[in-house]
Order: sequence, then C-alpha cells, then structure tokens
Amino acid sequence: MSDNLLPPFGKGRSTDEARKSGQKGGIASGAVRRKKAAMKDVAAMVLGLKRKVSDKTIAQLQEMGIDAEEITTQTLALMKLGDKAIAGDIKALECLRDTAGEKPTDKLDMSHAFIGDFDIVLDGEDGD
Repeated sequence: MSDNLLPPFGKGRSTDEARKSGQKGGIASGAVRRKKAAMKDVAAMVLGLKRKVSDKTIAQLQEMGIDAEEITTQTLALMKLGDKAIAGDIKALECLRDTAGEKPTDKLDMSHAFIGDFDIVLDGEDGD
C-alpha cells in the first residue's frame, strides 16, 4: 500500500477494530429500522381506527356513497383535505392528488423515443 493512502479501516486501526465498529453500526442501523417500522405500523393503525361521528356527518358521507362502517380516521382526514382543496388550498389539492396515486412523474420516459435507423455522430467525427 502506498504511503499516502489510508487503509479502508482508518489510520492506525486494525481490521478487528474496523469489524467491531462496523458491527456496532449495523446493530444501531437495525434498531433505527425497527423503530421506523413500528412507527409506520402505529400510523396505519391510527388511520384505520373507526370513528364515532355525528348523524349529520354520517348522512353527508352516505350521500357520497361511504357506508357508516367505513368511517375511519383516514376517511375523515381525507374529507377535510378535500374540503380544503375545494376551498382553493393548492397544497391540500396536491396532497389529495398524490395520495390518490395521481402524482405527475418527474421522469421522462425515453425507452420508445427512437424508432428506426439513426446514426450517432460525436463532435469532431465526420460520420463515415
């Protein structure tokens, strides 16, 4: 190894020390992943909780085709978001659109852009 290059495990550290450090990082990473997964599970549970609402709200939702048994935290939150969107709140509209899976893509699909024969000519080449 050249004198000006450091080993991958750091200057003055043994491979055993690097392995132990990596193991600690892996354990910490696993703990963070489990914590995030638990939070995601709790959020899904909260969204799915049945909610007790007024008869007026039940009637309004039933007029829209939503059965009283389907009224959850998620249903009510989306209805409020819809109300804000209708009132002109663009952020609410974008959130509702994105949640419905209709977010416009930022990617350009070039997989079918070229049909037929074509030549690629680089600068400085004559194409022959």
